[in-house]
Formats: sequence, C-alpha cells, structure tokens
Amino acid sequence: MKHADLIWDETGTPCSSQFDDVYFSKVGGLDETRHVFLAHNQLPERFQALSKQDERKTFVVAETGFGTGLNFLACCQLWDEHMANSNHELVFVSTEMYPLTHEDLQKALSVWPELEKWSTPLMNSYPKVCTGLQTLRISGKIRLILAFGDAAESFSKLNASIDAWFLDGFAPSKNPEMWSDRLFQQIQRLSHQKTSFATFTAARVVKDLLTNHGFEFKKAKGFGRKRDMIHGHFVQANAPHNSNANTEVWYQTPILSHPNKTAIVVGAGLAGAHTANGLANRGWQVTVLEQGECVASGASGNYQGVLYTKPSVQETKEDSFYLASFQYAVQHYQAHFSESEIWQQAGLIQLAQSEKEALKLTRVNEKYLGTSFNQKLSPEQATQKAGVDLNTNFDALFYPDSGWVNPAEACRALLNHSNIQVICNTKASSVERTNSIWNVTLETASFSNESSKDARSSEDTISSKNKVLSADIVVLCSAWEANQFEQMKHLPLTPIRGQVSQVDLATTSAEAPNTVICADSYVTPSDNNKLNFGATFDLKDSDASYRNEDIKTNVSKLQSISTEFKVLDELNEEQITGRASVRCITSDRLPVVGMINDHDAMLDQYQQLAKDRKWPYQEPGSYHPGLYANLGHGSKGLTTIPLCSELLCAMVENDPLLLHQELIDSLNPTRFTINGLIKGKF
Repeated sequence: MKHADLIWDETGTPCSSQFDDVYFSKVGGLDETRHVFLAHNQLPERFQALSKQDERKTFVVAETGFGTGLNFLACCQLWDEHMANSNHELVFVSTEMYPLTHEDLQKALSVWPELEKWSTPLMNSYPKVCTGLQTLRISGKIRLILAFGDAAESFSKLNASIDAWFLDGFAPSKNPEMWSDRLFQQIQRLSHQKTSFATFTAARVVKDLLTNHGFEFKKAKGFGRKRDMIHGHFVQANAPHNSNANTEVWYQTPILSHPNKTAIVVGAGLAGAHTANGLANRGWQVTVLEQGECVASGASGNYQGVLYTKPSVQETKEDSFYLASFQYAVQHYQAHFSESEIWQQAGLIQLAQSEKEALKLTRVNEKYLGTSFNQKLSPEQATQKAGVDLNTNFDALFYPDSGWVNPAEACRALLNHSNIQVICNTKASSVERTNSIWNVTLETASFSNESSKDARSSEDTISSKNKVLSADIVVLCSAWEANQFEQMKHLPLTPIRGQVSQVDLATTSAEAPNTVICADSYVTPSDNNKLNFGATFDLKDSDASYRNEDIKTNVSKLQSISTEFKVLDELNEEQITGRASVRCITSDRLPVVGMINDHDAMLDQYQQLAKDRKWPYQEPGSYHPGLYANLGHGSKGLTTIPLCSELLCAMVENDPLLLHQELIDSLNPTRFTINGLIKGKF
C-alpha cells in the first residue's frame, strides 16, 4: 500500500500531491464536517432519537475517503454527546486508497485538541501495516472499520447495512476514478429505505450517479466559499436491500432475530471466553458450559501464551487473515489488560534456523519496509535485545508489538461479567433445535479432587445429571471435541497434543530472556520468577496425560535457542514441571467461524457441483439456524481468537462484518462441504 504524499501549506493544512487538493477546508475543517456531513445527514436528531430506545442498535456510517480521519472523529464526538449512557454502538466504515503515515496523521489531527479524546485511541490503534480491512476499537461503543484500497472494490467485499453515507474524498474533477458507477453500484447495494447521504460537492456527475442508483437529492448552501452542496435519501421503489457482499450462494447464511438474546457457549477456554464476553457486552444473557473442573482447563490453561505472527512473503488469503488478526489482537490485549499482569508487550524475536529461512525473513522485512511492524536484527543485535546469548548466525526479525499473555487469567477476566454464568464439571452431550429454540442436554461430572472444590466456589455447578438448558443460540467453542455433536461430524477437526514446561528460576542459575523468542520452540520472559518454554507438537494425539519424556524434548529445543540453558541439565525431573493439553486444527489450517451448515442437505442441494463446479445455483445454502462454531485455532489462538470472536458476535447481531467477504468465506464451516463436493470426496 502506498502512503499519501503530503504537502503542508503555510496554514498547516495538508494537501495531497497525488490529487492536488486539500484534505479539509482551510477556513474551518471541523466546521465544514459538522455542516456538510453531520447536519445534513440529520445525525444530531437521529442520535438523540436512538438514545431513547432501550433495545440495542448499531448505527452504521460509511465514508468514501478516510483522509485525516476528521469526519470520523467529529462523528465520534457527536455520538458521545448523545450516547454516553446508552447501550447502542456506532460502527464507522471508511475506505482509503492512500493512507497517511502515523506521523502525518498525528500532525494533521494535532490542530484539533477538542477531538483528543477520540484521536488518541485512533493513533494508538492505527495499523502499522495498512492493507486490506482493519478493525479498530476506539471505545466500548465505537468501532472503526478501515478498508485500505480502491473504494469500489473495498465496498464490493463489505457485508453491512449503511444508515448514513459521507460521500467525501477529493473533488470529482481531481479524482474522477473514485466517483464511478462501480462505486455507486455498491452504495446502492448497501443502502436501505432509511439510508441518508451528504456530500460537499454538487457536481453534475455526482447528481447523475445518485439519481441512477436510487437516491433523491436536494441542494443546500455549501460551506465557506462553496456555493452548493447536496444531500438526500435512498428512495428506490421496491429495492431489495442486499448487504451480502459478492459471495457464492452457499455461503449466504439466514438472517435471524433473537428477541430473548440468550446464548449457550460450550467451552470456557479462550474462544469461549471471548465469544461469551462479546455477546454479554451486547446485552446477551450467556451461559458458559465447561466440562473441566475450572475455566481454561484445556489448552487455554497454559502458563504463558505467545501472541505470534509469521507473515508470508506472498499475498494470500491466509496471510491477510493472520495479519488482520495480529493487529486486532494487539489493540485488544492493550485495551483489556494493559493495567494488569495478564498481558506484557515484551516483543518477539523470530530466529531463522537455516539459510533458506533467513532469506525468507529478510524478504518479509523488505515487504514491510517503511513501517515499524518488524525490525531486522543482526545476530549480535538479537542477542543484545533478548538478554541471553542466542545460538544463531543468521539475521532475525523483531516484532515490537508482540508479547505474551496469561491465557487462564485472561479467560477468567473476560468471563467475569454480570451477563455471564459459568457452569463447570458439565458436559454438553447433544444439541437439538425445537421451535426456534436450541436445547442442550447436559451430563454433569462429579468432583474428584481438591482443586475441584475451588472451581465449585468460583463457578456454578449443576448437581444432577441429564438436565436440559435452552437458549436462542448455541456457540460451540470446544475444539476438536465438537465433532461429538451430530451437526459437526463432517468437519475435519484434528487434535494436536502439546506439552509445555516450567522451571522455578530460584532453582537454577539460568535467566529468562527479555523478550519472547521463537524458533523450533518458544521461551518467554519470566512470569512470577518462572521460566516457561515448549511446546511439543503431537498431531492426531488427543491424550492430555503428562509425559516425562517430553521434558527432555522441550529442554533440548530450549538449549538449541541458547546454550545458556545448558544449566537446566543439572535439574532433576521433579524440578521441571509442566502440563499437557490438546489443541485443534482443521485440514486447511484456518479456523471454523460462523453458522454451521446442514451438511447432508447441502450434499443433496448442490450435488451438481461434483460434475460442474460453475453450475449456476441461485438457492442459498441450508444451515442450522442459530448454531455457531468458533474453533480450530491451533497454536495461534491468542492471535486469531479476539478477531474471530468479534466477527462471530457481529454475525449474530447482524452488524457490519469485520473482514472482507472472501476472508469470511474462507472461515465458513460450509467450505469443507462445498470443496469436498467439487473434489469428488462425497
């Protein structure tokens, strides 16, 4: 992505050298925004009316040129004036072909101190790598979705329903490519009968585009020296609203309403805790079922987890997904846990283990030159930053935004919510839908040891067996064990056993590194004077029992990172503790996020795909309405779960989705049914 090339005039106003135009009015940019976009979309009146409604609503504004973010920040200010004490949410979607650098953005916004309350979190979360679609959480009630690239293409991949349009960007005479029929086709698709618009321009080409795509407009006095502006509403008669972006019919899930807003989440690990917290924050009453004795009793109970990313040199869907997930996860952990010991932004050093891998790391670094996303380190620099003598002769990469998380404490914090009830020692044995309600049959385990007594005091338990809980929706976050449910048996979920190790630093002369270090294994900075490292990787192994032989494996891999850890050979097996757990991956290594498809019905429905993959189907796919999954995150769960959980909650609430449609489709459970049909597996 090419950044904007700015020229600053004598008044301090930024101008685009690409388009020879100013970003905002020299006689009052903020006043212009309030006059053109806020007032002529009737936002003060609409926000005030919305504030009086009890049922949670999401108001969606979309903009065709983010620029300096001034329009967005002014909208945030107006929203908070009316919505400070409401449970409603503002989602602001904006596109930008030439994003400002972090430094230019900060300089441009410094002239508006009255917007600092919102510009500060914008600057803190502004992506270091401006590519694709990025979601920024500005506050608990305001979310910004930034789509970097061509406006028409970006909106073609968006799944949303827009309430108000800010038709901004540089003037049609300066930037005719943006004011195109392609763009207004998407504006029409994303609009509904109550959608408004406003724009600073009254150019004939814009009037014609609006008229041709279902809008009526009125003239109004322009701001400053501009004589006219236009504003209006979408009025196309009988126009079917279609917020679904361009996608195959089998990925189009039914749109549901949930008046009771009750949910059952199966699994109290990271995926379950994030999902439950996201729903609870939206006003849902959530029951979380955990078959273990306490929260995070599985893989999410490891001592320290790593916020890990390993970008690809190529531009792939997978790389785009993991990059978006990583940048979202950084701001998520900062927002939730920066004041606690749960999250430490210590940075991460990625070591190369061969000349081929070193070349790849160099190319990844070149891919992000001009950003502070990662830094190339010589072997000497890597050792200095790590604080331990590293066994490497190759250059390394340092990711300053990365770090480590205490996953079990994160789960407990997220589940500590007045709208969430956690029930431990309880297994969900089946899920069935009757009359639009999901019923979950429970099997309750008995307490067997002292640690379970702590679980009993902190989380609710069910005393009798074979009870049934009911809710509007069910979300399965139980990793590979989700295959036990009849509706999930077709999904290729594979268990991966992993064992981590821990050493009390008081028992050895070894010292923990200053940063996370990743090679064939990982080691983290000290937490409570403990050194944590690992982990083993046993594919298709679901046995979570602890194995003494894995201690040697983890120690050996740790010593390959640094010979300073040779002193651990002096310890006996009792002095090196640890735990084993089972993670879950899918056959294509991407998570499963979304509504579960009816596999058998789709096999019958789309059987012609086995003969002709381009068969022109028109009928949407068959799904289990209200049954969702959020699983298959493997070893990258700390990176992918925050974004995937918010994506799933947005699906449930029919809010704008946080990824481009092609990435959402790549996470859809239906992909395994459709791809299997096309490849002749069924």
